[in-house]
Amino acid sequence: MRYGFFRAAWQDARHPESRAGKGEERVEDAKRSDFVGRHLIIDASTSNRRNLTSTDTVFTLLEALARNLDMTLVLPPIVFRYPFANGELSTFCDDIEVELTAKAKDMAANNQQVDLSLAPVRVMREFLRKRQMEDSGVSGVSVWAESHAAIHTWDEDNYYAFDAFSCKDFRPKEALRLLLSHFDTDILNCVNMLRFQRSLPRVSNFQVNENWEVLVKGEVIGELDSVNFDEI
Repeated sequence: MRYGFFRAAWQDARHPESRAGKGEERVEDAKRSDFVGRHLIIDASTSNRRNLTSTDTVFTLLEALARNLDMTLVLPPIVFRYPFANGELSTFCDDIEVELTAKAKDMAANNQQVDLSLAPVRVMREFLRKRQMEDSGVSGVSVWAESHAAIHTWDEDNYYAFDAFSCKDFRPKEALRLLLSHFDTDILNCVNMLRFQRSLPRVSNFQVNENWEVLVKGEVIGELDSVNFDEI
């Protein structure tokens, strides 16, 4: 069944004229038979940590992204927050201390006095205690029949990384608008890439600032909604 989704999306990308009724703009390159999709890659700086630690925000963002880009969700977005392994590490420390305690009792019974406490275990426990009191970054992945989108946040650095790839072409501004709406963005550093099976990708670079203005080589070329990103 999933193959049918992929096949339909592939045909959609190769024959964009079949979707002309929806008024979607297509670049000429997307009509080439070896076109495999658009890849939007973003490194973003934010003015604060708002929503960078929120799994709910990332989940909502990925759902809205699939809806606004007209992509088919294979399953709901997968979102989690680091450190997700706290429980496993804590259990590991417990197991070590239980084993050391048993060994110490055996040695004491044989009149052998040896300190078997491990400083690294104490350090790890303190680290885990502090991490549980802190917020932390979020990772989210959205699997589409047409490919994927992913985001990873580093709240301590006011930064997140985002990318979306699809064999069905999409309008970058729809994704950019959602990112600007969900986070307090200072700047989006963007790579817009059209990818092909048998030739080099067509790549363009631009920035979007907190005023939703698009910059190329440091110069404002227009507002987000007025720029044709395939002409950059």
